[in-house]
Amino acid sequence: MASTSAPRPRLAPELDASLNWLNTPPLRLAALRGHPLLLVFWNAGSAHCLNLLQALVPLQARYRETAHVLAVHVPKFDYERDGAVALPALRHSGLAVPLANDGDWAAWQHYEIGAWPTVVLLDPEGNECGRFVGDRELEALHAALEAQVDANFLRSPGVAEMPRLDAAGEGSALDSPAGLLATPSRLYVADTGHHRILECTHEGRVLRRIGTGNRDFVDGLADIAGFNAPTAMVLLQDRLYVADSGNHAIRRINVRTGEVETLLGNGRCGDPVPGIVQQPRDTALDRPRGLAFAGNALLITMASGHQLWAFELGRNELRRVAGQGSLGEEDGGPDEARFAQPSAIVAQGDLAWVLDASASALRQVRLSDGTVRTLFGRGLFEFGLKDGGSRTALMQHPGGLALAADGLGLWIADTGNGVLRRHVFRHHVLSTVELPMPLRRPLALAAHEDSLWIADAGSHLVWRFDSGSGELRRLAVGE
Repeated sequence: MASTSAPRPRLAPELDASLNWLNTPPLRLAALRGHPLLLVFWNAGSAHCLNLLQALVPLQARYRETAHVLAVHVPKFDYERDGAVALPALRHSGLAVPLANDGDWAAWQHYEIGAWPTVVLLDPEGNECGRFVGDRELEALHAALEAQVDANFLRSPGVAEMPRLDAAGEGSALDSPAGLLATPSRLYVADTGHHRILECTHEGRVLRRIGTGNRDFVDGLADIAGFNAPTAMVLLQDRLYVADSGNHAIRRINVRTGEVETLLGNGRCGDPVPGIVQQPRDTALDRPRGLAFAGNALLITMASGHQLWAFELGRNELRRVAGQGSLGEEDGGPDEARFAQPSAIVAQGDLAWVLDASASALRQVRLSDGTVRTLFGRGLFEFGLKDGGSRTALMQHPGGLALAADGLGLWIADTGNGVLRRHVFRHHVLSTVELPMPLRRPLALAAHEDSLWIADAGSHLVWRFDSGSGELRRLAVGE
């Protein structure tokens, strides 16, 4: 009579020597055996990955002495291959774990990873015992890790020690600014990595700091309020609306008093529900990234929800404008169209323009019926730096958008290429603007008259560009 046995556990592949370790000396999985290990494959430009990293913070803190966590950054875009984007993104999430950059996709291939983010769970012997794909699998991941930790506890394995981490940031006055707004007399800067909003003059002199500078979710006056990675801003009368991306919330600041309140969001990523909002913190949002006003409706791009929503201020009503909610780049009506991590948005009349970061695309939305069409962009994995019309032009992971002061075109921060682009509506082409010096990772733009302000997250600086003379000047914001 034939006998059967359980399948032999699969020993996880050792990490390839080509990985570039960014905050610790090189580590080997074999040296970490004796405790369960979470191997987190992620990408700095993915909103889903940022959601997961934040969700792992309390999990890692709870099991700090009984399990290991390693993060492996895998690039999608060319500009991510050197790892310069990965370490700031990890720090901003609050997750303090060893980080390696898999610039040649070696570990990605050895582990046969198919999507960002993916968490691979290894048992204390180094065998793979679970995979969790996406940013909504935390409950199952927690249960599986807890079972491994409990089983290992009976063996008295001791403390899971890890190398000392380099937790220091850049030490600059600004940290990865990712939001700008210019008014006739003020410049507002989202100091994203420092979790605060700065109210400045046009020349960058700081007049007021709103937020403690610590990652938090607290309403109140400017000196006690807390944000988490704020990005886009838009002003209506005397209220400044902020996409508090890390808190999955929309915050509102009274610019006269500096007082901060929560308009929408409960602090956790989730699927928005259309309808009348009774209590602000009863509402789930999914990493809001871009804001614009169309009349009395606040337009909100959901970066990890892949949709465009609107909040009617007069009725306190939340409604979906466009996007079925799955990642893609399909045109059509509101229920057929798909977005790929919509980020910056501007609106004029019945039209809104949205940058689809993961598709390196510029989309146009007709607000009256939610119809979406692609102006520039050729797919999720086609990107580059090429000027021209809709069939030829290419961008790489664009993140910043501003309506030209004359209303006749758009400025685009082509983040991955480190350049400024221009789209003049009547020409139907995309062109590169010549600047006197290169940018490192421009993430936000703001325009007023002949001035264009550029938030360059890679250099932690804000620049002022004179579109008439071509002069580019660095602003000493906060220095």
